Amino acid sequence: MTNSNFKILVIATDEEFLSEATAALKAEGFVVITSTKSREAIQLATDELPQLVLLDLLMPELDGIDICLELRHKPELISTLVVFYTERNEDYSQVAAFNAGADDYIIKPTKMRVLISRLKALLKRHPSNLEKVIKNDSIGLIIDRDRYLIFKDGKEIILPRKEFELLSLLSASPRKVFTRDEISQLIWGYEFVAKNRTIDVHILKIREKLGDKYIKTIKGIGYSLEG
Repeated sequence: MTNSNFKILVIATDEEFLSEATAALKAEGFVVITSTKSREAIQLATDELPQLVLLDLLMPELDGIDICLELRHKPELISTLVVFYTERNEDYSQVAAFNAGADDYIIKPTKMRVLISRLKALLKRHPSNLEKVIKNDSIGLIIDRDRYLIFKDGKEIILPRKEFELLSLLSASPRKVFTRDEISQLIWGYEFVAKNRTIDVHILKIREKLGDKYIKTIKGIGYSLEG
């Protein structure tokens, strides 16, 4: 998919930034929509279905966290990437953003060319750039990325978004060992600290639905899917 097929919604109150970001993104071939109002932005996202939303944390009416939560509750936006671009660099703000469903958190100031490079890297993970249907005949698994459907031996399995993305990642390269750092970067957009058990919890939940024997734990390294 080329840049011209990607639509980006930029949500911020800084008119100067909106103008600069719009010009820079359009120069790269992106379709750009902007909004300075929280409710308007949510409606625009619903109507326009952008592949990526870039938003500030500090917004009137609803802050960026609330906007992100509302976007994540809309089924039609399930594959939309959400990126925060803000001056707030506190750990708790970043944790809140990722817990709300953010795909990345970029702290101002960042040079525009660096910001755009980050967005391009994220868009490589967008479902439109990935294999649409993943089949693993040896374990009877089918994953339909477009429709967010998973079938095991013909029976549908329902997984939340992050678990779906994690299983899709492992399924796309059977037997490949994904390190914990790779998984955290590719699925959550940042690295977890060593004692963070988020990945382990998600793997446990997937195993409860898929079965214990399919995802292999490589002790001290990460995980792989049999197949």
